[in-house]
Amino acid sequence: MLNKVHHVTYAVNSIAEIADYMESKFDLKPIRTDEFTERGFKAVLFQVGETLVDFFEPTRDDTALARQLRETGPGVMHVAWGVDDIDGVFGDLVSRGAELRGDGPAVSPYGYKTANIVPGSSHNIHFQLAEGEHS
Repeated sequence: MLNKVHHVTYAVNSIAEIADYMESKFDLKPIRTDEFTERGFKAVLFQVGETLVDFFEPTRDDTALARQLRETGPGVMHVAWGVDDIDGVFGDLVSRGAELRGDGPAVSPYGYKTANIVPGSSHNIHFQLAEGEHS
């Protein structure tokens, strides 16, 4: 069912500072930078092998991202595991008793599909599943 690490998302205070750090320490340049005003964050995205690594900076104080930064500081928000046929996987997980957010997979701001297992039903770990590549 799980076939790769699709992406890793970090919460940070400044995407500009992390972009400078990634370039100066690892010679990585971002493949894109975005601002998702309606979702309350800015993002910088890197490609590391087949894995996407993105860093989110909150632009509003009323988001889960901003709360995480206040409560725990910068760090991993979640790891998204790659799957094929996310719609089928979603139904399979529900039939196995997993609690997922929503009635089916959603489309990320980057164009790939995601599904999120409710952390309270997965040992308080935020499992995200993803299918497809970024656009």
